Amino acid sequence: MTGHAPSLAKITRPSQPGVLSRKRLFALLDQRRSNSVVWVMGPAGSGKTTLVSSYLDAREIDCLWYEVDQGDADIATFFYYMGQVVQEEQATGQRALTRWSPEYVGELSTFTRRYFRELFGRMSAPFAVVFDGYQEVPPQSSFHEVIRDGLAEIPEGGCAIIISRTDPPSTMARFRANGRMDVLGWNELCLSREESDAIVRMRGYELSEDALSRLYLKTEGWAAGLVLMLEHARIEGWATELPVASTPQVVFDYLAGEIFQQANRKVQDFALRTAALPQMTASMARELSGHPKAAEILTNLTQSHDFVTARRAKPEPVYQYHPLLREFLLNRARENFTETTYTELHRKAASLLEANGQVEDAVAVLVELEDWETLNRIIRAHAVPMLDNGRGETLAQWLESLPADMLQHDPWMLYWMGACRFAYTPRESRRLYEQAFELFNAGARQNAKGLLLACSGVMDAILYELDDLALLDRWIPQLTELVKRYPDQVSDNVEARVTSSLFMSMVLRQPHHPDVEYWVERAITVSQSISDPSLRMQVELFVAISFMWTGRFARAFEVIERMRALGQSPEVSPLALITLRNVESMYYMLIGSHGPCLEAVYDGLEIARASGVHIWSSQLLANGVAGALGGGDLDTAERLLVELEGRRERTRRLDRCLFHYFSAWHAMLRKDLLRAYQHQKAALRLATEVGVPFFEILARLGLAQVLFQCGDDHKGAMHLQQVHSIAREIRNYWLEFMSLIAYAQIALDHGRKRSGLNSLRYAMGLGREYGYTHFLWWQPEVMGRLCTSALEAGIEVDYVKDLIRKRNLVPEGTVQHVDTWPWRFRIFTLGQFTVHHDDEPRALPRKSQGRPIELLKTLAAYGGREVSVDRLADVLWPRIDSDYAHRSFTTTLHRLRKLLGLDEALVLRDGCLSLNPRYCWLDTWAMEQVLDEINGLLRSPRPGGCAATEEAVTAVAERLMRLYRGPFLANDDHPTYASCRERLRSRLLRSLGEVGQYWQERGRWEKAVEYYQRGLEVDGVAEGLYRHLMVCYQRLGRLAEAIEVYNRCHKTLAAVLHVAPSRETTAIYDGLLKRGA
Repeated sequence: MTGHAPSLAKITRPSQPGVLSRKRLFALLDQRRSNSVVWVMGPAGSGKTTLVSSYLDAREIDCLWYEVDQGDADIATFFYYMGQVVQEEQATGQRALTRWSPEYVGELSTFTRRYFRELFGRMSAPFAVVFDGYQEVPPQSSFHEVIRDGLAEIPEGGCAIIISRTDPPSTMARFRANGRMDVLGWNELCLSREESDAIVRMRGYELSEDALSRLYLKTEGWAAGLVLMLEHARIEGWATELPVASTPQVVFDYLAGEIFQQANRKVQDFALRTAALPQMTASMARELSGHPKAAEILTNLTQSHDFVTARRAKPEPVYQYHPLLREFLLNRARENFTETTYTELHRKAASLLEANGQVEDAVAVLVELEDWETLNRIIRAHAVPMLDNGRGETLAQWLESLPADMLQHDPWMLYWMGACRFAYTPRESRRLYEQAFELFNAGARQNAKGLLLACSGVMDAILYELDDLALLDRWIPQLTELVKRYPDQVSDNVEARVTSSLFMSMVLRQPHHPDVEYWVERAITVSQSISDPSLRMQVELFVAISFMWTGRFARAFEVIERMRALGQSPEVSPLALITLRNVESMYYMLIGSHGPCLEAVYDGLEIARASGVHIWSSQLLANGVAGALGGGDLDTAERLLVELEGRRERTRRLDRCLFHYFSAWHAMLRKDLLRAYQHQKAALRLATEVGVPFFEILARLGLAQVLFQCGDDHKGAMHLQQVHSIAREIRNYWLEFMSLIAYAQIALDHGRKRSGLNSLRYAMGLGREYGYTHFLWWQPEVMGRLCTSALEAGIEVDYVKDLIRKRNLVPEGTVQHVDTWPWRFRIFTLGQFTVHHDDEPRALPRKSQGRPIELLKTLAAYGGREVSVDRLADVLWPRIDSDYAHRSFTTTLHRLRKLLGLDEALVLRDGCLSLNPRYCWLDTWAMEQVLDEINGLLRSPRPGGCAATEEAVTAVAERLMRLYRGPFLANDDHPTYASCRERLRSRLLRSLGEVGQYWQERGRWEKAVEYYQRGLEVDGVAEGLYRHLMVCYQRLGRLAEAIEVYNRCHKTLAAVLHVAPSRETTAIYDGLLKRGA
């Protein structure tokens, strides 16, 4: 026997040779087929199936034929067998249609439309899809919505023909209203007089006109009645009168009974016994009936009766009694057989049906017989493949058929019921798994496999619901202990389930668990043996999430790359692809890559929209919000937040937590502290209720920063301490990095510099070691300040510079003195003029093409900030009219921006041009900032009256000398440049002199000499510096050098200024001579 042939009868068109071609109805079908859907409706035996089958043959129209039965009320069953139809009809090697699974329930219409679009896309016009026996599905089933939505996708040249005994259900009203459905009803279906006469002639009867007329009046155009009357007449003559005002079944039973009595007793017995089978092969009929010539009997019945049909199937045909005939035979069997015989016959039929793959039919027989033990066995044997095919609803119906006492006391039945409920009601599923666990655990002999699977099921239900993960605290140690107790029971299939449950539970709920890394690595190993690419992707992608949550982004990316390759398989489900996009978007969001993050988000949402699988849609939107916020794109973030908020009522608590968390971050960047506080409080409440430490840390960290900004330092510090403690406990360096960054920000903003720099040093060390370039709650202004502080303090300089470049950070305020900041542009004007872009010299145009450079030099000469366009135009185009000068300025500015490669480097506002200090470093700015700092150190009163420290003075003076490489634009003699040159020279000399005096006052004569000498290198006629230098050498006892200084002074003043040294200088010189005498 084969396990496939009988099941294919459901999806095989019946073969009915030698039937009347009803050309009248063929013409009607030709007309109505153009309206996409034709509803063929009539009572049993009115020839509906025969009409449609013969029409398709006559018109040579390709078709898919599907026989509807009560099992199709479970839409998973319908889609399963529809897949079988397509598999039979389509070319070998063609990709199978998308398989139905429970994740599509929320968007059934979307899945259906996509499924039928793909189905119809594989068919060549003209084609027809036939649904025969539509009335078998109860009206409350969603099957009707599926057919409605699917048939809406029929393309031009295709049509659907629905065969039913009843009117179209209300769900089809739209088709009728918009003219896309035509009904072919009883008035058209009933035989015309001419058709009735033709059937009589086809069957070899020669009747008079009067006899034909009386026959037609008696049958009233009912095809089954006509056929039975002819058969009865052949046996008994024409005296039969039909029951008055009876249903078709009553009339049929009456006539069939008359005919049945005349049949051969062996045939009678064969028919009564085989009626127990809804459909059969000759082999099944022979085994059930005990008749060795079953094939011959079935062939004869098919040829001599319109009420037995054969369907072509492999390896042997499948036969089926007409529903009217089968109902008659079943009633007769109950009358003719003893109860014991009837029961045994049907029990044997159930066994045959199961063996031949007709499990649903077998179950229906067993339920009628109340054979619960056999049904229990069938459920155990078929539960796994049923669930794998998404047919949990049908399996649940089987389970619900069992007596309540049996269901409640059989742990495997409870376990399978929990599996059926998993995708729809995870809380009920958890309760059922828990009951199964308790039963598996009861008694002297525990069921190890059942304990492992039930415990895993409980944990999976908790994870799927994502509502209260604290419940896992009981089950994580329970499953861990079971794995140790029953190592031999952990087979490949069980291990995959157990490993997945344990590692996901630990990552989400107990990241501090000592075994968490073992189970993460075990999950990677186990996943290699999973043959289903979609399931493997689900497991490994969660591994990638665990890597990301612990800051191991490189390992996460390795997993993502593997899953991208696996995702190319045509067998991968939409859910797996959406999960991949979700994890990709999360990865790019967490490393601060804004563009690729949004690309993955939009792609994932599009797959979700097309497939109807929206399990990850809220998470995708949340990732998009975070990616946009991290990239500073607040408008996109706000738009996605609005979309995310619209889904809040349909989302889990964790999704709502993310909505509030990212709303708070958005509000913080908008400087709306009140809204940030409200959202972050809600986020923390939800994260705590759900029980995921990772999200609790994020929420506390965000709330701490909001509280500090609001001035509530005490509560802010409390949350921050909790965060740092938890992060260290769970050994999560990324979260620790985030908490240290937050602490450094808060400490530095509150004047606790030492503490802040210590936190910053540790944070940047972690960032360098693990390559962190981004984190949640990223605030560019804050990170700009912290990077400035790090560079000023010499903390992880190379890493910080790299971080600034990768994240395009810009400094806040005036930080031109920070030499190590990686400016986009460095403009050197002291000494030789050069421009560096990203620390590389930028080639400048030749002098003949150098007008943009002249604009840049002139802008620098006037200070680089808010220089009037009129002033610049007057300098650069002094002898032309103002209109032309302004046009020339506009052109030159455009050329300069193009030369630099960044429009934002130059800001034109309110008629003034400026270098943008967020992107440009100008050495004169830096120099003047240092000069101001020297002035502040040496002249301004110090806190508490304390003098500036020697270390501070040395450091700032050294920065000054590194900056000064020569006079301002030394090689240019433009008058505009001379003014700036002189001003800077004067300030520099004054500061160098003051630094020299600082050291001189402290008796640090060598240091004083150093700075006086440097001052003279700047200006060789600065007579005051000569005097200070002479005094310092004198105090050092180096009289000869002191005298030599005077001689140099005398010579230089005479040569340059044509004057002699002043009396003060001469007096010091005379004193030196006396000391030397």
